[in-house]
Amino acid sequence: MIGIGILLLLGLIGSIIPALPGPPLSYLGLLLSHFFISKMDVNFIFWLAVLVVFVTVLDYYLQIYGVKKAGGGKYAIRGSVVGMLLGIFLFPPFGILVGAFVGAYIGAKIEANSNEVKIAFGALWGFIAGTILKLCTSCYIIYILLF
Repeated sequence: MIGIGILLLLGLIGSIIPALPGPPLSYLGLLLSHFFISKMDVNFIFWLAVLVVFVTVLDYYLQIYGVKKAGGGKYAIRGSVVGMLLGIFLFPPFGILVGAFVGAYIGAKIEANSNEVKIAFGALWGFIAGTILKLCTSCYIIYILLF
């Protein structure tokens, strides 16, 4: 029971912090509950696993998509990812957002792109969209377990 709670809590934290895979951790908590506390429909558990994998993959793609959609190239994409990872350690918790923005901006500057701010906001948009998607998935899994 404590292990399930820890996994669910880590799932919520991981939905915000990119270093932790939030929805998969929440899903592991659901699996522990299924095997040790109360049985659930196997089809439901399978489709929830498909959803978790889809959301996890989509989360990584959304930030890249946001940068590309705003006109950024490979340096802007790499800059947003590096900036986000550095932001986690340098200015937690808001460093994730600021780091992705600044990293994409610097990457766009290196590319000599004139739309640096637009590209930086694209990285920010992608990160926020992925975070909301992960939070919704983890909260849904918690909801299933509580009700």
